[in-house]
Amino acid sequence: MRNDAVSEGLLRGAAATLRPLVKRLLEAGVPFGRLEAGLRELFVEVAERELAIPGRPQTDSRLALLTGLNRKEVRRLRVGGTTRAAPTSFSRNQAAALISRWMADRRATDRAGKPRPIPYQADRGPSFVKLARATTVDLPPRAMLDELLRTGAAELRQGNLVALRETAYVPTRGQPEKLAMLAEDPAEFIETMLGNIFDEEAEALLQRKVFYDNLGAAGAARVRREMRREGERFLRRVDRLLAKHDRDRNPHAAGGDRRYAGMGVYYFEAPRTPEKRRTVHRIRTPRRSTKEHRS
Repeated sequence: MRNDAVSEGLLRGAAATLRPLVKRLLEAGVPFGRLEAGLRELFVEVAERELAIPGRPQTDSRLALLTGLNRKEVRRLRVGGTTRAAPTSFSRNQAAALISRWMADRRATDRAGKPRPIPYQADRGPSFVKLARATTVDLPPRAMLDELLRTGAAELRQGNLVALRETAYVPTRGQPEKLAMLAEDPAEFIETMLGNIFDEEAEALLQRKVFYDNLGAAGAARVRREMRREGERFLRRVDRLLAKHDRDRNPHAAGGDRRYAGMGVYYFEAPRTPEKRRTVHRIRTPRRSTKEHRS
C-alpha cells in the first residue's frame, strides 16, 4: 500500500514515537549523525531480510530502489554493517521465565499467591536450583541468581533463603538492563498497532487505552498505587493462562505452528499545562475531564 496519505501518516507516527527518544539522545550527547547512520543500516537490514522476493536473491540495485540509498552505500552497509544483537535479552527472558515458574508453583507461594522465600538448594520441596534447572539448562543456577540479585528482583535472606522482591522481572537497578527492555517492548506494542491498522483480514489484537486529563497530584498518586496493584494482579492471571497453553510447561497443550504471545501493561502520567481560558459571553458550565476509549 503506497499512497501519500499512508506515507504521511507513518511519518507522523514515526516522529511522534521518536520524540521522547530524541530528547534522551540529546541529553546523552548523541549527535544526529549517529542516529542517521543507524537508520541507514536499519533500512538496508529490514529491506534485505523482510522484503525479499521468494526464490530470488536480494541485489544491491533492488535494495537501493527500496531504501532510496545509492548502490555504493547499500553495498558498503551490506559488507561492513555491524551485526545487530537480537532484540530479546537472554538474561531477561530466562529470569522472567524463572519468576513465572516460581509464581505458578503452589509449594513456593502462599494462599494469596504471593511468593514465599525458598532455599537456594534443597533435597525436598521447592528450591531456587530446581526452578532454575527447570527453566533452562544453558545457564547455571548461580548465574541466574546473580542476575536477579544484581538487578534488584530478588534478595538473599538468613538461612540461605532466596526471596523475590518483584513478581515480574523489571530491573530496579542498572541502566543497561532497563535499556534492554527499550529494545524489545515498544517494538512489540508498535507491531500490534500496525497489525491492527494494516492487516485487515487478520483478527484484531487487543489494544485499549483510557485516560483523564485533569487529575490532581494527590489523586494521581492514589491512582498510580492502585494501578500498580491491579496491574500485578491482572498479569498474574495472564501468566497462568499463558502457562496453561505453553507446550514447554504443559506437554498436553493444543498443537499447531509455534507462536510467541504475551500481554504488556503500562501506566502513563505527565504534567499537563492548563489551557489559557478565553473570555466568552455566555453562561459557563463546569468543565469536565476528558475520558476516551480507543480500540
